[in-house]
Amino acid sequence: MTDRRQALAALLLTPFAAGAATGATGEVGSRAWYDRYLAAFNAHDYATYGAYYADDVAFTGQAATVIGRDKVLDFYRGVATKLDEHVDLLNFLGSPTLIAVEIRTTLHVKEDWPDFRTGPLKKGDIRRSNNFAFYDIKDGKFTRVRSANFSRG
Repeated sequence: MTDRRQALAALLLTPFAAGAATGATGEVGSRAWYDRYLAAFNAHDYATYGAYYADDVAFTGQAATVIGRDKVLDFYRGVATKLDEHVDLLNFLGSPTLIAVEIRTTLHVKEDWPDFRTGPLKKGDIRRSNNFAFYDIKDGKFTRVRSANFSRG
């Protein structure tokens, strides 16, 4: 990130940056706390990353809009039968009430998925995208997750 972009981000996002600076031990909304979530997500550890979701979490992403922790986990279990998905964290801003991230998602297609919501997938394909994601947090749980794609490659 350039010095100008860093200065602008620091100015505009001071509440998030302050939250990210604390929590070296993993308090809610800290980088360490989110890193544990992302590691569990990448490992398909549904119990661990599912514990981050409120019962009535509202999830909106490229491939689905789902309400409820169990439905989100069922969605990802279904995805895992057809894709190996891995998410890399590129940038993080966090506080106890909101996390904003830039992530790179890599999909390794295990079987054809002609009606995948973002376009047909063929076995053996690799699809990468960069995305922004926002996580609203209440009582230590994600209550709303929103992600949007901003580039493919």
